[in-house]
Amino acid sequence: MSDELEELRARVAELERRVAVLYQQTGASDWEADARTAPAVSEEVRLLLAAGETRKAAKLYMQETGAGIGEATAALGEAAKHMREDQPG
Repeated sequence: MSDELEELRARVAELERRVAVLYQQTGASDWEADARTAPAVSEEVRLLLAAGETRKAAKLYMQETGAGIGEATAALGEAAKHMREDQPG
């Protein structure tokens, strides 16, 4: 069991390394990492997201925080995900 666990850890580490290389080579944005470091989403922005006003929410978020479009997209995507998870269903 221990050997299997170590093998899985090594495989995960290698996959993470490869993904990091792909991000670096393509210049793609790591939205999850961006979302972790992005400023918090205000209640007003959350209300716009809940109303389906994504563009207005992004514009307001960028005005409030000075974030760029990539960081705003990441933060709002993460906020929307949490809002969906919090809804009863």
